[in-house]
Amino acid sequence: MQKVDMHDKFLFIKESDHSFIMFVPPDMSSVKKFRQELNKSLQLHHFPEEDIFQIELACDEALTNSISANVQHQCQETIICRWRIEGFKFSLIILDYGRGFLPEKTLKKEYPKNLNELVTNFKKLQEECSRILPYDGVQKPHKNMGQGFKIITKLMDTVKILYHAEDNILEDPTITDRIEGSILELEFYCKKK
Repeated sequence: MQKVDMHDKFLFIKESDHSFIMFVPPDMSSVKKFRQELNKSLQLHHFPEEDIFQIELACDEALTNSISANVQHQCQETIICRWRIEGFKFSLIILDYGRGFLPEKTLKKEYPKNLNELVTNFKKLQEECSRILPYDGVQKPHKNMGQGFKIITKLMDTVKILYHAEDNILEDPTITDRIEGSILELEFYCKKK
């Protein structure tokens, strides 16, 4: 029997003790609600706190990127987050309508050499990359933009980006100019004993 919770514009479905799906609007308040349900499911499966924190941070960044992409392309479509927990493996798929991006551009940036350079770069990035995003329907500045994909790739064991266009799933978004959104696949292998 599946459990269905509807709060405001969110739909959360617990398909089983191992499979969960959440439909969220492109609003930053979605991140908090998603993270709460994600946390409950990971605790249910006795993931260590350190692993839960790592998964939550990566998933938080992934959903933030999806919301930002939807908003940037003036798309109000619901974002779909589906995760499964099978033994020691956590997997998540996030489907959005933000037209995707090329991760190679994000990953080519050089890493800072020391803490001072990191802080300086972070402040500069916040000024350059802040966006106005909805939070509970109110437009607010959100400054933590631009490093999400790097964080995700460092924290997760597997990261894959696919694109959807005209009822097709593509690995290469450059083969068409009709990209309708992206599908982010994440996997994490728990270190529980």
